[in-house]
Amino acid sequence: MPDPDIPRGLTIRQPWAFAIAEGFKTIENRTRRTNYRGSLLIHAGRDFEDSVPIVHYSRDAATRLDELGGRSNFWDARAHLPSRIVPPPPTSLALSAVIATARLDGCHEAADGCCAPWGFADRWHWELANVQPLQTAVPRNGALSLWKPDAELLAAAEGAQR
Repeated sequence: MPDPDIPRGLTIRQPWAFAIAEGFKTIENRTRRTNYRGSLLIHAGRDFEDSVPIVHYSRDAATRLDELGGRSNFWDARAHLPSRIVPPPPTSLALSAVIATARLDGCHEAADGCCAPWGFADRWHWELANVQPLQTAVPRNGALSLWKPDAELLAAAEGAQR
């Protein structure tokens, strides 16, 4: 079993990563279970799932997304140049970046109606807790499944915490 003291990265497509970083979604749906329990870096992947109707899952999440500029305001953190003149875009809307930290506290197979509205049937529900959005997005390419961040990424994520 992986060491829970060594954080793992988990790449999640937008807008699902936004919903996690903003505290609305506490379940991540996966096709496989995991035995890992411990710290996670929530990484927003480079792709955006355009067909996801966030309002179907949470009116509050949809309202927050609108407050941040809506779907057209997602941005690629790898191409963003920091500026003292232009304020940084919202961290939770970044693509290709670590945007939050969390704890993976459990994993269970979907049961009838469990984890609504975010939990999907026929999936494993990874239970997320203590989600903390980062103050600034940390650009990084993602990976499949749980991945081991290098020391440089861990230090950058720690420095970007609120």
